[in-house]
Amino acid sequence: MSKSVIYIFVLLVVITACRKENKSSESSINDKLSNNLNVFIDSCWNDQNVSKLSELVDTNFVRTLNGINVAKNENEMAAHMNVFFTGFPDLKIQYSDAYIEGNNIFMNWECTGSNTGEFGEMPATGKKIKIQGLSHLYFTEEGKLYKEDVYYNELDLLQQLGYSLKSPVLE
Repeated sequence: MSKSVIYIFVLLVVITACRKENKSSESSINDKLSNNLNVFIDSCWNDQNVSKLSELVDTNFVRTLNGINVAKNENEMAAHMNVFFTGFPDLKIQYSDAYIEGNNIFMNWECTGSNTGEFGEMPATGKKIKIQGLSHLYFTEEGKLYKEDVYYNELDLLQQLGYSLKSPVLE
């Protein structure tokens, strides 16, 4: 009887130790992802420091906007970001909620800025914008960002800039 009590005790100690190790490992990963998210938003976007991308993104990085591929690597992402920085020199992004699940972050965000520069091929309108969206960020096991799917209402953005839809020609 005493051997079985010792066996159960040892088994409980091992199980408890494994659970603590898993929680500690999960907490460490969450901290790393959370830190990388903050650097991505604060340094790369809000401080407009695209050189920080090299620390954060994987070599196979991909970014989509509303399902359309807009960047396939770090250099394309930097160029994509610069389009926004040129169009909205005071651009700021804040996130209200960020949920970490495994190596993924789901984030609700709000973007504000004034269109005082050329935005893509569109001239400056001088109008202020405020849009909300959702991003799904995917990270490698090492904590590098390898994919970002961004969803927001592009029509809302264009309407805030003063653009409108033309009625379709029905013939």
